[in-house]
Amino acid sequence: MYCQCYKTRVLLGTSTLYQVHLLQEGLGTKMASSQPHLVGSRQLRNTGTPTREVCAELKDVSESRTEPQLARRELTKEELQIHKFHTEACQAKKQMYNDPSSGYKVFTEYAHLQREKCCGSACRHCPYGQVNVKDPAMKKIFNSLFYV
Repeated sequence: MYCQCYKTRVLLGTSTLYQVHLLQEGLGTKMASSQPHLVGSRQLRNTGTPTREVCAELKDVSESRTEPQLARRELTKEELQIHKFHTEACQAKKQMYNDPSSGYKVFTEYAHLQREKCCGSACRHCPYGQVNVKDPAMKKIFNSLFYV
């Protein structure tokens, strides 16, 4: 999960979805984007400082989430293979890995975290929720492991 307010990434289980309640200045309730969790079971480094005081409270809402792009489905063998290659590359601290189906080189989440911001290219393993992607048609759907 990536918190837009605090610019930090918190690692969660793949089947658990959380909601961030923003309690200052009438910001209301917003969903924080779920992200791949491939580096470990700890909070990753801070990539910025908050610009204002924001109180965030995480609550489990896995049963009430109804967004169609996060509908529960079985992952394909190809998606699981991509996840395996990506996990191995991140653990080895590699910037890229070869996509098993297309043969293209793909940036790892580790490489994106080194950059410390979204590049806007709608990358498969973007840990920043693809926030800088300008064209909405380019934005991808998160399948609980990566963007497809």
